[in-house]
Order: sequence, then structure tokens, then C-alpha cells
Amino acid sequence: MGLEIVAVSKLGQSVALRAATEWLATPDTRTLPLSDLAALELAKPTQRAKLDTLVQHIGHQVTEQLEAVLDRFPADEITTAVAAVQAALSSIDLSDEALLADDADPEVLAQRIRRSLPRTDLGRCYDVALDQSCRYLVQILRHLPSFQPRALAEVLSRATAQTALLEDVLSRLPRTSLYAPQGTDNDDEFRDEYLRYIAANLDSLELLGLSTKEKPRLALSVAYLSLTVTDLRQRRQEQQRGAWFGDVEQRPSSGVRVESALVSRSLVLGEAGSGKTTLLDWLAVTAARGGFVGDLCTWNGLIPFPVRLRAYADSPLPEKPEEFVIGWLAGIMPAGWVHRVLRAGKGLLLVDGVDEIPPQNRRNVRKWLRALLTAFPSAQVVVTARPAAADSEWLAELDFSSVELEQMSPADVRVFLHRWHEAVGAPEEVQRRLTSQLGSRPHLRALASSPLLCAMLCALNLGRVSELPHNRMELYAAALTMLLDLRDAERGIARMLTTSDKTVLLGDLAWRLTLGGRSQLATTKFREHVARKIRSMPNVHDDPDAIVKHLLERSGVIREPVPGQVDFVHRTFQEYLAGAEAMHDGQVETLVAHAHQDSWAQTIVLACGHGQRTQVSELLAEILDRADREPQYSRQLRLLAAACLETARDLGAAIHDRVDRMIKEQLVPPLGNEEAESLATVGHRVLRYLPSSLDELTDEAARATVRCAGLVGSPEAMSRLALYARDPRQDVLDELVTAWTHFDPKRYADEVMARAPLEAGRVSINAARLIPHVAGLRCETVEISVRNHEVLPDLTFAPAVRALQYLYAHVAGPTALGPLESCEDLEVLYLFGADRFLEPDRLPRQLYTLGLFQTELWNDLDFLRDRGYARIDFSQVADTCDLSVLSDMPKLDMFGCRGWRSFDALASLPEVEELAIVDMDATVDLSGLPELPDVGLLTLRSSVGIDLRALAGTALRLSLNRRQRHVGLDQLGPDVTIDWVG
Repeated sequence: MGLEIVAVSKLGQSVALRAATEWLATPDTRTLPLSDLAALELAKPTQRAKLDTLVQHIGHQVTEQLEAVLDRFPADEITTAVAAVQAALSSIDLSDEALLADDADPEVLAQRIRRSLPRTDLGRCYDVALDQSCRYLVQILRHLPSFQPRALAEVLSRATAQTALLEDVLSRLPRTSLYAPQGTDNDDEFRDEYLRYIAANLDSLELLGLSTKEKPRLALSVAYLSLTVTDLRQRRQEQQRGAWFGDVEQRPSSGVRVESALVSRSLVLGEAGSGKTTLLDWLAVTAARGGFVGDLCTWNGLIPFPVRLRAYADSPLPEKPEEFVIGWLAGIMPAGWVHRVLRAGKGLLLVDGVDEIPPQNRRNVRKWLRALLTAFPSAQVVVTARPAAADSEWLAELDFSSVELEQMSPADVRVFLHRWHEAVGAPEEVQRRLTSQLGSRPHLRALASSPLLCAMLCALNLGRVSELPHNRMELYAAALTMLLDLRDAERGIARMLTTSDKTVLLGDLAWRLTLGGRSQLATTKFREHVARKIRSMPNVHDDPDAIVKHLLERSGVIREPVPGQVDFVHRTFQEYLAGAEAMHDGQVETLVAHAHQDSWAQTIVLACGHGQRTQVSELLAEILDRADREPQYSRQLRLLAAACLETARDLGAAIHDRVDRMIKEQLVPPLGNEEAESLATVGHRVLRYLPSSLDELTDEAARATVRCAGLVGSPEAMSRLALYARDPRQDVLDELVTAWTHFDPKRYADEVMARAPLEAGRVSINAARLIPHVAGLRCETVEISVRNHEVLPDLTFAPAVRALQYLYAHVAGPTALGPLESCEDLEVLYLFGADRFLEPDRLPRQLYTLGLFQTELWNDLDFLRDRGYARIDFSQVADTCDLSVLSDMPKLDMFGCRGWRSFDALASLPEVEELAIVDMDATVDLSGLPELPDVGLLTLRSSVGIDLRALAGTALRLSLNRRQRHVGLDQLGPDVTIDWVG
């Protein structure tokens, strides 16, 4: 028993003893000890024994309550604090008169005790122990019955009932602390209510393109479409053959589903309409229901806190965590509840829309996140932004991993089309018509690159039989026309305003929001602007309130996201209408003045599509003049000018030549990833400026050029990549493979990959849908790394993949390993998720690294006998599994245990250079680890935590990751050496 437990027990008994003494004492006997008081009042030994029993029971109850409150403090601090409290309680007056003077209020009593003692800071533990002890004392004295002296024996005869009453009273006392000033009794009830609210409130997917009145409710949890991302901070490194799986970098690269890419701190970048907000809503709903699987299964149990930054565009960010809870439940939230959730590491903060904060205020967002994570370092955080507002390093100092949402793949588009048409109940013929047009018209396929644009195409296709738009400007115009007028006209709904009148009012709102750097406006302010605007509209005579109501209910373009606030259903509509208003109002100078701000970029690009020749020519000329004058913004402004070519309908020849010359001389070829990604934002037009051959380019420029073309993702881009495919450099081949996921996989394999000189190259893929197509390629090396968002049904594909050297995949059910027998080049194999593996004796004999992880326990590993494997990793083995068979593996130098809860079998482990223990779902508890004198290095990894206290007093060498949590690190002796990584 620790000294601190003994000390708390003594304090509990002291509280009980003091309460009993005050209960029995009279003014004349108050100075007597309890034993003397009992002797005066109770004649029989059995009666005095009952009194002792009652006091002991009360003491035990108080001790249990105190232990629960004080267990978070260090042992030495507890011992010192409770001793001081015990001394303070022994000297304080607890007579009826004194308690009445305190109003029988434990807080007042505690203050009186503090005033009576020398002013010494005894620490937080002392304050908590004193406050709780005073609460227990007052409650005990309140509930012990009053009695006449001769009735004491009768009271004690009911001691059992009295003990039960006090136990109930004490158990209901709030366990207060700094983070729970009013206790935590209602925490669980409020948590459940809050999670129900989040799940119900956010579990809907808005179908853009339909008006408010006709939108069906579509459950986000059902319709959510997982998109792929590219890791921007660490692209895929070549897998090291000698690394065990826990040290192989698990961060995703291109083509990985976003759920598999998220870590404890993630910055998710994505262009307009790419699905950033939808992703955060899905995370919130799934967390609220505890429905995460795969890589995010450890997030089950987290409590989501969505934060929409657009709501703070012109107001301070939340200064208190309690402000994360808004809406109807805020008024009943227990005090300090959000603090307690975040402090316990149970919070999931979902921060949406850095780009919706004015540029000059974005550093405040970063400072706010830094302060938040300093106070609550174990909180999980996901932040979203457009790439122009935050680059991959924007939150690097706070240890955020950065990923960027990719364009929808053809497979993603097919899934999206099916779910959208199913949700609105559209006839099958409508979906077939759109699918056919997408297949036969390349420009439509290029438009269907994001959920937003795809939804617009679906809505337009639903309501028309004529040809669909050819470009973004036509698409946005058609979508607005449909939303603002056509659907009501088709349904015979009387219209209050003409389409042009609605466009004027919404354009005025969009421009006001853009000028103010905002995306929301108070509904009352909007009404004031409408009232002011319609004075200059001679054909509008309706009441401003009626107009606002009509636009909110019938337009499908604006909405009230929360009562009292108006915004556009998607920021793209705001940018499109603001660009139109700017050109209509002759605001070229204003656009030029804001051209360096990323939040204005799309407004300017779309304004070029609305402007006349002179306006657009003037705008681009002045942007390029600024680029020449202001080197700090030069690249950004030149990229913006190039991007404007997408929408400009008519442009003066001189300025067109100037933009053309600028792109060729100053933007192409890109010299690195960052330049490639920014150049790709120009769109498919950039392809005409890229070189037709990579022969004259440096390795870095060649790789970046391929990357730029791949990111464009259009049919023309595939043709350009086919020209680049003959380049023999491995970096070029790697980028060609990375681009594969942006195109139809079979066509890309036939038209691009088939041209590459693969006989001396390595092809590394990480998408299951590419496997059938890589099988037909003749490569020197093939690496397949498919994360657990894609489960392979079996391994029958393997014999057809020539030169397969590396395989990392998730499987399901009983999985036969026999198909791998013919893979003569296979060197590294990791397989996860099987119920059990069949035919392990047919594994290739030349493997260097083997990792097999199944649900069932491994009862024997005899199939490893005489194998030349150097590194092996296994899921839990049975306690009776004999590991001495490993001594017959002459080259073995590393044995790994993943997810083991029992280490008994390790007692038979032969000598190995390294033992690796990994558990990504729970704390690594080493208390059952046997002595391992023949292990040179003990490697420990866990995303939850590692308890090192069992290693105190041992002599060994450890490998630990700085980014992970370690308990008992300070208890390791001088004979323990640590190799830090990460």
C-alpha cells in the first residue's frame, strides 16, 4: 500500500471521528475525546462497539470519495496535503453555533479554516482535499439525527440504516475540482444528449442544385463518398527492406482514402467544392455514433466539436472551450464539461474553413490553435482550408500532417451519380443519359471533378433534355437560372421576382460579403440592404421582408445556416455573383487591389468571364503590372493572370500575347512540387505551354512537369503524359504512377504506362483498382501497398503480377497464402485482417520480411522452421505456442508482436537482436513481460501510450518515438539507454 493511500485513509477516519465527536459533544464536554464521550453516554460495551462501527463505516465512505478526487495528483503531494488538512480540521470550531455562523455552508467553512491558518500556498491538492473534507463534514453533521442523551442507544440500534443513509448522501456529493467546480454527476447524461444532437443535426447531405422546398433529406452517414488525398508533407518514400512494419512510414501518398490519411492533427486542403465541409460533418456524425472502422477505429469514443470559422470572420474566435457548444444545448451544459473532455484527450475538434477568414486575420487562427493545443495537447484536431489560403507547412510548427483532397476519380463519379439520382428518386433513364454524356464528352468529364460540380451537372441533367454546359461559366449560369427561375416556372409556382431581379439582389449581397471578407451576414442586415437596393429597381414593389423570405425559401442559392444569419449554399455561387457585380459596377481597380489575396482569386477569375473585352484586358494588364512591381506577390499574381484565361471570352490581342509570353518565360516549366501544384490550378490550358519532351529538363523539373500534367487530370493531360512516358528516369516513372489514379485505370495503362521503359523501373501502386492493370506490365520491380480502406478478397492476383517484390494489404475471412508460392521475387510481405491464414507452409522461401496478422491466435509457428527470413511480425500467439522453433531460423534478427495482450509465450523466445512490441489500439502494458536477456533492442510503439514502469530497475536498450506518450519514463534506471526516433 502506498503512503499516499494510507494518508488519505487517515484523513477519511479523521473526518468521521471529528463529525462523531461534534455529534455527541455538549458545550461542557466538547474538549473530551470520542472515547470519553462514548463512555459517558453509553453504558454497555456492545453499544460502544456499535458507535465504533458507525464511525469506521463513515470513515471508509469518506476515504473512497477522497481517493476518487485526489488520484490525479502525485503521491508525495497527496501525502503532504492530506496531513495538512487533517491538522487544520483538528483545530477548527465545529460547534452548532460556529456552523450556524457559517450558514452550514461547506464553502464558508473552508474559507474560515484558511483564514485561521498562516497564509501558505500548500498547492492545488491541499485546496481540493480541504474543500471536499468540509463538504463531507457538513453533510455528515446534517444527516446524523439529533437525540436526547438517553436516546443514543436507540439511535445506534439503527446504525445499519444510518450508515446506508450517509453512504447515499456522500456518494451524491459532487466530486469537484478545478475542471469540475460543480462536480461531474451530469457529465454522462449531457454527453449522451450532446452526441444525439450532433448526430441528428449534421447527418444530412445537402443536394446542391435543388431548391430549398424540394430537397429530400439524405443521410450523410449513408451517402458519404470517401475521396482520395495526397500527402503534402511527406510523399511516399521507398520502402526499406530491413525495416519492420512499425517503423515503415505509414503516412499516405497519392490515391489514399482520406479516412486512412487522418492522424491526431491533420490539415486537409481542398479546392472549392472538393468536399471539405462534408468530410468534417461525416467525422462529427460518425464520432457521435462511435461508428469508425479501420484506421480511425481508435477515434470511437471521441466527442466532436465542429467549429465553422465563417461564423468568426468579423468576430473573435472562441475564447473558452465551452463556446464550442452552441445552439439549444449550451444552456444546460455542466460547467467545465468541454474542458474536462479536452483534458481527458476525448475531444475531436473539427475546424472548417481557414480560407473563410480574412487573410489578415488567419495568423490569429494559428495562434488560437497553438494556445488551444498548449492547454489540451492530447486533443484530436482536423482543420480544413483551400490551398491558396494555407500551404502544407502552415501548421507544421504545431505538428500537423497535411493532405490535399484530389479530384474525383471516374469510379468516384460513378458512385456519386448513383447516390445523387437515388436520393432524388430520379428515373434510371436520367442517370443513364448523364453517364452516357460523361463517357462521350471529355469536357463534361473534366467538369465532373468535384462533388460540387458533379452535383450541378446532376441537377441540370435532371431538369433538361438539351445539351449540358461546356465550361464552368456556362455551368454556373445554367445552375443559377435553374435554381432562380426554371423549377418554379415548371411547377407553376407564382414568382415574386424575375430572374434578373433576383440576380441583382444576390449579386449585391455577394459583393458586399466579398468586400467585407465575409461569408455570412446577419439576416437583419441583409433585409436592410435589400430595402436600400430595391429603391433603385423600378420594377420591384414587394416588401423587403417578403423578398428576403422568398429568396431564402425558393432560390436554393442562399440559406440561413443558423437562425439570424444568411450565407450562400456554396461559396462558389458567392464568387460567381460577386465577379458579375464587380464587372457590372466597373470595379476593376478594386479587383486589382485585392488580386494578391487568395480569398479573391476565384472572384477575379470568374469576373473575367463576365467582363467585356476592355474590362478584362485592363484587369489582366494591371495584375501583370503589379506582378512586375511587387516581387513578393509576383508568382501569385502571374498564376492568377494565367488562370483567368479559362473564363475570358474576349481579350485584346496585345494582352493575350503578354499573358502567353509570361507563362512560357516565367511559369513553365515548374521547378518543384509546389510550383507544379500552383501551375496546375490554371487548368487544362496550361498543357499547351508544357514541353512536348522532357529531354532538356533537369530531373527536378521533369518530375514537376509530369506532376503538373497529372494534376490537370483531363483527357488532353493523358495524351501529354503519354509523350512523357518514354523518359527513363525513375522519378518520372514515380510521378506517372502517382497520376494513374486521376484517370480511367485501363485506358491509362494502355496509353501511358505501356509506353514506359519499365524493364529497368519500379512501379509502386497503392490502389486496389490498379492491380489488374499492373499485372499486364513488364516491370523490373512492382510494389503494392493497399491500405485498409480497401480489402482484397483474396490473393489470386499475385501470380499474374510480374516481379512483385513488396506486398502490403488488408484481407478478410480465411485467406489462403498458396497463391504467393509462385511469387519468386517477393521479399517483403505484410497481410492484415484475416480471420486465419491458410497454407502458411506454401509461403515463398526467399522472403526477407514477413508480417501476418489474424484474428485467431497462432497455436504454432512450425511452418517457419528452416526459413531464411530475417524479420517477422505476428499477431497474438497462444500462451502455449513454442517460439523455440525460431532458433531454427539462421538469419532471424527481429521478432515483432502486434496487438499482444499476453507475453507468456516470449519466455521461449530464442536470442534475437531486436524485439518489437506494437499496439495501435491500446496502451502497451509491459507488466507481464518475462526477462529477455538475449534481446539486444526492445522497440516499443503505441498510438495510445506505453507504460514503462515495469522496466524500472532493468538493464536494456529501448527504441521509442518522441511523438508518443510514455508513462514511467522518469522511473527508468541508469542502465536503460534510449534510441529516440520521430
